[in-house]
Amino acid sequence: MTDSAKLDLLLTEMQSVNVKMQNMDSKIQSMDSKIQGMDSRIQSMDSKIQNMDSKIQSMDSKIQSMDSKIQSMDSKIQSMDSRIDSLESQMKQTERTLRNEIRKECGLVLDEVERVHKILDKHKSDKTMHTA
Repeated sequence: MTDSAKLDLLLTEMQSVNVKMQNMDSKIQSMDSKIQGMDSRIQSMDSKIQNMDSKIQSMDSKIQSMDSKIQSMDSKIQSMDSRIDSLESQMKQTERTLRNEIRKECGLVLDEVERVHKILDKHKSDKTMHTA
């Protein structure tokens, strides 16, 4: 092989390597562009995740507030339940007292009615009483 043929072969190989390098450079640029697109998407996802974290923290805070309010309401309901039980007991006691008082009063009224009947019976039997 002559020097000129060797140089031509070397030149051909160098051109082939140059074309391959250009293809690699093109592929690298394409990959770099895709990586930048992925980086942009990752940043967007990070932003969305932070937004979701913020919303979750806000919801957690609201849930804790609701839990506190529910516990307060439960305590108030228990207190009301206790007071209602006390009122029911007082009402039953008052009812018993009133019934006893009514029975006494009825007994007194019946005694008085009986006394008046006896007086009337005496007047009916003795016609000389109260004659005008």
